[in-house]
Amino acid sequence: MMLMGLLALLMMVSCGKSNTPRSVAEQSMQCLKEKKFDKYVELVYFKEEAEGKKDLLEDKKASMKDLIQNKYNASVQQNGSIKEFEFVDEEVKDSTAVVKMKVTYNSGTTKDEKVKLKMLPNGEWRIDATGK
Repeated sequence: MMLMGLLALLMMVSCGKSNTPRSVAEQSMQCLKEKKFDKYVELVYFKEEAEGKKDLLEDKKASMKDLIQNKYNASVQQNGSIKEFEFVDEEVKDSTAVVKMKVTYNSGTTKDEKVKLKMLPNGEWRIDATGK
């Protein structure tokens, strides 16, 4: 039994999918860099998921994916694609967090970005796209 727990822990660490505000923010930037918009959307908090509204949830996820992809494409036209990103700072307060990232684009432009996150009741961190 203890061996199974140890194996599960090792798998989580080796996959790099820890669930801290910083790790979720870094995962989101990596998804954008790799243009994996569907994976990005999986990191976003949707209240419909908590409410068990599966049909509405799928519609929201599809809309969010389109929105993210359109914003990314507009940004690429101005700055080029994402070359690299780095963690700058993290502010955690209760069940919310803001992670500051420095994003460098292929054009050489750098921008400071903030990723707002929310902790779910199960302790999992997700991107808070509610705008609050």
